[in-house]
Amino acid sequence: MKKIVMYAVVIIALIVLFSGCFILQNEKGDSGIKKVESIPFLNDQLYAVAYLGYDEIGELSFYIQKYLDSENIPIHYLSQGEYYLVIPRYSNMPLSLYKNDIQTIDSSLIFEEKECRPFIIQCNVSDIFPDATIRFTYNNETIEFSPYISLKDGTVVVGDRGINITK
Repeated sequence: MKKIVMYAVVIIALIVLFSGCFILQNEKGDSGIKKVESIPFLNDQLYAVAYLGYDEIGELSFYIQKYLDSENIPIHYLSQGEYYLVIPRYSNMPLSLYKNDIQTIDSSLIFEEKECRPFIIQCNVSDIFPDATIRFTYNNETIEFSPYISLKDGTVVVGDRGINITK
């Protein structure tokens, strides 16, 4: 009788233990989905850009809740101007960030990262000259763009391989 009770206790303990592991596994599996996957990328698009405001960051909490898994977002200050949130589609894309000089039209590398993560950039003190060039590399292909506000219609221009997710 004692053996039967002992076996029953062991079986119940194992069931409780394994059901706890199963619940933890399901929770981990659900949290493994990244928010960036909710961005409606088309096949060839490699990054998303959102305009956050001029000279101050606005609406960032909306993008954090909807598209980002962390509130820890680095900011790169190139000039007093517009703020943009840039979200790479794939984390394994190397990033190079260049500052463009309006006087010489030269570009100088100011930041590199081998595995890119979302970031904010403040740039474009001038409406006629984008002073930032963002370069991603993916599958041996290099993509460059300079985010800016179109003087024609006020839309956010993000380049051919990007998607504008401005609210």
